[in-house]
Amino acid sequence: MALVKGKTLVEQTTEKIIEYITTNKMQPGQQLPTEAEFTTVLKVSRGTLRDAFKVLIARNILEARQGSGTFIAQNMGIPDDPLGLTFIYDDKLLAVDMLDVRMMLEPSIAALAAIHATPEQKEKMQELTDSLRQCIEKGDSYAEEDGDFHTLIAEASGNRVISNLTHILFTSIYKNIALTMNVQKKSNTLHYHEKILQAIIDGDSNLAKMYMYMHLSLLKDFMVQKSSTENDITVEDEATT
Repeated sequence: MALVKGKTLVEQTTEKIIEYITTNKMQPGQQLPTEAEFTTVLKVSRGTLRDAFKVLIARNILEARQGSGTFIAQNMGIPDDPLGLTFIYDDKLLAVDMLDVRMMLEPSIAALAAIHATPEQKEKMQELTDSLRQCIEKGDSYAEEDGDFHTLIAEASGNRVISNLTHILFTSIYKNIALTMNVQKKSNTLHYHEKILQAIIDGDSNLAKMYMYMHLSLLKDFMVQKSSTENDITVEDEATT
């Protein structure tokens, strides 16, 4: 492999690996060829190949499984904190800002889900809502069920860009999940999840959009009130998204 001016051999190798992945339309979870096969195809040393793999693992394109090999990452190419929210230190205002962004996006996403959701996706949303209700009744954390519900709505929108964007959004939200605690867990979280679910099941995009907006708006109002009346946000209920 000839060295292209301005690019190191490792950089060129990472590009060749990405080209191999896209040319073969590889999907998350699929295994790459062995190191021996790749070094022959790319005509590079094993050390260069391993350095290229490290770069792609850091970019969440690949993942290494000890004793098994190298695979396509599940959320291919999407890093954990692409928005750099870890380094925004005013957590209270950040949580409100994130809700503003969600209010811009998620109502329209819910409307698309009402149009495009498959029977299997609707069934999974029902299961998540039932599980969330059980967690609330038991007093257990329902953060995972809550987040999975919103993520599934994005997947059900049928838009792959939205699905990836929502993964980025919720990865960031989970970093601040302790600040989005909701005392209205039955009257807001459970109530509106059920309303949104029914609208999607019925294929009513207008209602799905309206109920999602109301759900997030109430959560934002709660956050604004708490941040304006307390130095620290501390409530007894579990985190919600």
